[in-house]
Amino acid sequence: MNERERVIRAKKDIREFDYLYEKYYPRINSFVYQRVPDESQRNEIVSNIFYKAMRKLGTFRFLDSRKSSFSSWLYRIAISEINQYFRNRQRDAKIVGKIKHHETPNAEDFSYDFTYEQIKEAMQKLSEKDQTIITLRFFEKLKHQEIAEILQKKEGTVKVRLHRALNRLRENLEGGK
Repeated sequence: MNERERVIRAKKDIREFDYLYEKYYPRINSFVYQRVPDESQRNEIVSNIFYKAMRKLGTFRFLDSRKSSFSSWLYRIAISEINQYFRNRQRDAKIVGKIKHHETPNAEDFSYDFTYEQIKEAMQKLSEKDQTIITLRFFEKLKHQEIAEILQKKEGTVKVRLHRALNRLRENLEGGK
């Protein structure tokens, strides 16, 4: 039974949604993990994603195999939930920024060996859109075409946005070293 048939069956009998949940939970959880550091918040977001997907499953439509897939739909829900989490966090919490001042290293002393924590910290300084596109490409290892489908953008637009986001990330990393 292919994915299309599973989704159609799940629309008729919600118990069939279990297969879709089991199949996509690791990917969606990993995607959220890259963006949300707090485990309890991350678990809540992932739960919300699948709850909304299950609740709105009747509205999901396959346009064709290249333009809309169930996984793309889930990623769009995930992006929306992550963005809502950060909007709520900004609104609810008074953030006291810790600004680290580092002297600019000499050119010969500068190294591009960054730790995972340094990259994650630099990523958090990026806009939500930049974080999303970098996460999809490098942490989720999706192709440009798949990212374009998820974001509902042209592939060329995705490549340009990714290039610009990587430049901003590089600037954040170089500035924090």
